[in-house]
Amino acid sequence: MSFKKFVGNAGAKLKDSVSYFKRHWKTPSKGYDVSFREIACFAAGAGGSNFLGVLTYWTTLAATTPMMISYFKLSTGLIFLLGIAGSVVALVRSPLLSMLIDNSNSKNGKFKPFFIWSTLAAGICYILIPFIPEAWNSVTLFTFKIPALDIFQIDASSIRMSLAVLIMFFLLQAGSIFNTLLNQSLAGIEQTISTVSQERANIGSVKGVVSSLPSSIVNIIMPLAAAAFASGSRSGMDDIRIYRIFFPICVGGALLLALFIIRGTKERIIVKKVYKAKVRFREGAAELSKNKYFWIITLFSAIVVVRALANIVLWVCSYAIGGSTGDKVLAVCNTVLNFGFVPGMVIAPILIKRFGKRVTLTVTSALFAGMIALQLIFIKQPYVVLAGIFFQNIFGGFYLVPGMMASDALDYQQWKTGKRLEGFWQNYTAVITTIIGFFVMLLTPIFLAMGGLAFDAEVDTAFQNQDIMYGAFRYQTLFALIGSIVCIIPMFFYNLSEKRHADIIRVLKLRAAVQNHKDGAAEAKD
Repeated sequence: MSFKKFVGNAGAKLKDSVSYFKRHWKTPSKGYDVSFREIACFAAGAGGSNFLGVLTYWTTLAATTPMMISYFKLSTGLIFLLGIAGSVVALVRSPLLSMLIDNSNSKNGKFKPFFIWSTLAAGICYILIPFIPEAWNSVTLFTFKIPALDIFQIDASSIRMSLAVLIMFFLLQAGSIFNTLLNQSLAGIEQTISTVSQERANIGSVKGVVSSLPSSIVNIIMPLAAAAFASGSRSGMDDIRIYRIFFPICVGGALLLALFIIRGTKERIIVKKVYKAKVRFREGAAELSKNKYFWIITLFSAIVVVRALANIVLWVCSYAIGGSTGDKVLAVCNTVLNFGFVPGMVIAPILIKRFGKRVTLTVTSALFAGMIALQLIFIKQPYVVLAGIFFQNIFGGFYLVPGMMASDALDYQQWKTGKRLEGFWQNYTAVITTIIGFFVMLLTPIFLAMGGLAFDAEVDTAFQNQDIMYGAFRYQTLFALIGSIVCIIPMFFYNLSEKRHADIIRVLKLRAAVQNHKDGAAEAKD
């Protein structure tokens, strides 16, 4: 083929694509439910939740979070104790949020009514955290004694609770309640925006790419701005001023983008027109407990969080590299590493269409585990570790697949029981994840202690010793590797194929049409 002919064919295909895009901007493609305009609104609106994700990322109760270890002076032991308390809060909030969502009968939808006010409430709570006075760190309220763990060769320690940490924890828990409601509402809209499984995969892919832009941009700019606050070997991300500047900006962006969800999307739950949601928590939990796909997806989702511990970018940049150089490297990492998620999010729908969800998720999860193994081998080479994390992110980009599986399994649940249980699914999952998370929180400081980081040691100070620093790097990566292998096991039992799901959707549409006819509320589509 001549170059001229090639260019001509490419131009013709581009013209056809533009024409197709314009034709279906407001009208769905044949066999699909959602127009391109609605997909764009959903993806942009999801970016609002992603803006809040910046706040949750930089306030995570973890030994890798600069604000927590440099400003609030958290030790691994205190992180563990606060994690237990947070788990109790999560267990209490789960049934409440379940009943709130799955008994919603608003004319504006089941999920959209919660979107704006939960965004605002969560944002206010997170904004206040960096403004807690530093002097309050010196006010000791009480201490905890942790006995020696001889089996792990861990000495006894004493953990201090300051006024600043206690107030931070309360704000963090309040923010997490509203942020959980926001994220569950977003997930519910994604699960019901289309009745077509493949279209949901396509929409999830677009959402994943577009909605990640706000946090990606902020997480690039923040370390660059922080470099101005760096001093010697100290990272500028340890300076509380950086969070006082960026947190309010992110909340404003979150509120603005949330309007796209409210005004531009539609929930498409296949129920009769006079359907009224009413489900008790015990009833919803009992129904889901009989759904084997619920257990498969939930166990995967609960265990897969362990492999995220392999992401030690903040440690590597702040301590192994350090100073303004570390801040600049972090800015580059937040650009390059976040881009690593994009191929997976883009390719996922294609692989799902060709191989199915189970095979796609199983293979990419195994490849993720392989990248963690390589990181463990080169743990003392900072730039090699960062390269390894980039390749982990490539396979981590397929994280949207379990959400698509959950959407299919919810349709299966409705087919079996006649009930829509999105809220119960998410919150019952949260209960199980919290219980499993308790053991994860217990094991994390134990693994770190095996690497030399004591329960009561301030990470910021302890990592000045390279033996302790690399020991912590090694054992946290080892723990992540174990989790990345174990999480694959449930996928071998998943057998809800794409064809079977399509049959379930047809049955649900027929049921709704018949009931609408009986109720005298039939429409042309029925």
